Amino acid sequence: MHLAKLIKMQKTLDGRIRKEKGLEGKDLVPNTFVALQVELAEFANEGRWFKHWKEDRAPRTSGKCSNCQGKGEGFFSGNRYTGNKEVCVACDGTGINEKENPLLEEFVDGVHFFLSIAIQNGWDDALYIYEEQLDPGDFTGDLTGYYLEMTCFLSNAYIKIYSSEEIEKSKKLYGFPSNQFDFRMAWLCFLNLGINGFGFTLDQIEQAYFDKNKVNHERQANGY
Repeated sequence: MHLAKLIKMQKTLDGRIRKEKGLEGKDLVPNTFVALQVELAEFANEGRWFKHWKEDRAPRTSGKCSNCQGKGEGFFSGNRYTGNKEVCVACDGTGINEKENPLLEEFVDGVHFFLSIAIQNGWDDALYIYEEQLDPGDFTGDLTGYYLEMTCFLSNAYIKIYSSEEIEKSKKLYGFPSNQFDFRMAWLCFLNLGINGFGFTLDQIEQAYFDKNKVNHERQANGY
């Protein structure tokens, strides 16, 4: 994953939003932390692993066919009304749009806001993770544990006030001040969830980011 390229693209998008929404000079860090928390919850909602009260806990990795609204059949063949119920030609009766991946899309929304927080705080270097930190052999498979740890680290990155002694100790031990290290650990948990938890590849994440970044620019152009 070409992280430097993603950071550059995020800077461009954030700069455009600031300019077009009249937000230049405003501190947007608090809002961005909230936005990230929302996207993480939406990612979990599509991942569904924690919904112990449901029989269906399979992650949502494909979308509904927009032609038949997921029913697999209807009175339309393509856009042509037939008058008779037919198997949907768009999805061949499956009701599924294989081109969509709601889980990956929500994950990549999270990537956008992780990058944005790093950029605003000057924490870009915290995003660079060693390959061995994503070793599948070290992943416990405890999705809930990783998710809760991630949100705890993320909250600490914004809220927790560390003493000067704690900050210096963190620099010596981990190479980052305390709050920045918390952010780095949240990012690491997040990547582990996507890559080792749900099997996303770095190439998939990168391409999905490119696709969503383009959509986000189009939204700004259309008065989103």
